Amino acid sequence: MKILLAAILAAVLPGVAWAQDSIFKSYESYERFVDTVIKTRDFKQLINRLGGRDEYTPEQLRSAQGRLLSIYPRDFTSGGLALRQELMNGFSKEVRIYWNDAILSYCYYYAFIHDHGDGVVVLKFDLNTNSDVIFGKL
Repeated sequence: MKILLAAILAAVLPGVAWAQDSIFKSYESYERFVDTVIKTRDFKQLINRLGGRDEYTPEQLRSAQGRLLSIYPRDFTSGGLALRQELMNGFSKEVRIYWNDAILSYCYYYAFIHDHGDGVVVLKFDLNTNSDVIFGKL
């Protein structure tokens, strides 16, 4: 079942975020945005803000939102940074995990980020039900 859900998410979310859509003033503003939209399951806003605006039609975004809401029927009660890998020249990779204590449902988020001093750019992101897929990106 998890492999099927991972395949659906891979088709829904290609993992590419274009820089012009995904610029944040600071790491803290990026972190606040990601935590808020994932915990409240606003996947459409997550995809749009992190670069999917040019990748999907409005109908595809609605469909992706609907599929993700069916996979995650309740808002997440907890979550945060699980692992951050610092690279060179302001680049980093991170994994965030979100869960719901009532139904033990987990959502795994990956991002490849560049902090260029004047802001933070999300270069690539992925959302998945399968931790192996996300941790495999590190």
